Amino acid sequence: MKTLLALLLLVPLLSYEAVGHRPPGPMTQRFLDCDDPESEAAAAVALNYINAHHPHGYKYALNSIEKITVLPRRPFGEIFLLELDLLETECHIVNPLPVENCTVRPLTDHDSTISKTQVVNKENCDLHQLNSSSLDTEVIEGDCDVKLLKMDGKFSVVSSKCHSTPDSAEDVTEVCPYCPLLALLNDTRVIHTAADALTKYNNEHDGAYLKLLEIGRAQIQHLPASVSVEFAVFATNCSTEDARDHADDCQVLPGDLAQFGFCKATVIDQNNTTVSCTIYENQPGVTHHHLIVDHLGGQLPTLAQGFKHHDLGHFHHGTVHATSESSSAEVHAGPPPASPAVKRDVGAVLDPAIPLPPVGPSPPKHPLCPGRIRHFQV
Repeated sequence: MKTLLALLLLVPLLSYEAVGHRPPGPMTQRFLDCDDPESEAAAAVALNYINAHHPHGYKYALNSIEKITVLPRRPFGEIFLLELDLLETECHIVNPLPVENCTVRPLTDHDSTISKTQVVNKENCDLHQLNSSSLDTEVIEGDCDVKLLKMDGKFSVVSSKCHSTPDSAEDVTEVCPYCPLLALLNDTRVIHTAADALTKYNNEHDGAYLKLLEIGRAQIQHLPASVSVEFAVFATNCSTEDARDHADDCQVLPGDLAQFGFCKATVIDQNNTTVSCTIYENQPGVTHHHLIVDHLGGQLPTLAQGFKHHDLGHFHHGTVHATSESSSAEVHAGPPPASPAVKRDVGAVLDPAIPLPPVGPSPPKHPLCPGRIRHFQV
């Protein structure tokens, strides 16, 4: 019996030695404000993870932290549950610019983009104004639930679930009946516009021959008849001169030589095309293999499967396997406990000049959530 008792006492001691004398963390729920620096640090890790695992479309920026819950985890660490509100930026995922430096797609004052007078009177329509503003009349909002593990002061993402939605067409047309609306990315007019614009760009520029990688955003307007498209491209192993004879044989540059770019194009009345492209320096280790596999050779979805934006929910599977999570024991998240009741003797006379002594520890405050809005309310 004494031997068995000694073994029972020895097992916890050996476990304690095996983890480097790290004492178990407190098994009580913590309450953080949404704008607490620790909350923002967790949100930054979550945002980087979301953008890294969103293989199509545009990068997203943090708009606000809607809710945060911090739970203890046995034997060590804490679980952070975040609800994030995101906004689509103008940086396509092939753009190497850090998301912190990307411009959030603005919530345009629809009445000021293209006025009714300009639209009805075609000859007064400003092409530059149409080209620069037409793709910004609908913003895309993302909502994400992210679960993170904090261990030894470092965050790692356990899982995430996201979806994104554009402004409704009804909301846009209510304030701007003549503003262009988001179009299906695989609409034949959109695909033809991107192809014609890229052909025009290749014909007018020397250097590597560019091919279409992905259509990111498109809008169609009927008065005047116009199509505006944003699309990603990749450089091939052909020059524009060589591609005139055998464009189908031109392939993406291999490995670290891979080079990508981003273009904007507008076609008005089917004969007036403007296109501009930015080609990024090659980035060692960045190949965007998923894009090459999905879209090389124009393998776009059929019209029956069309969509108007690259949804976070469609393409972001957002789950990583964390073996340490299997031993977790999370407590139920609930509101902060109520303040303890103060007991007084029956019939006691209270002197208002003498403050009552505190009874027990101060109750935790309710977290201040949602947090600040960094850009605008959608």
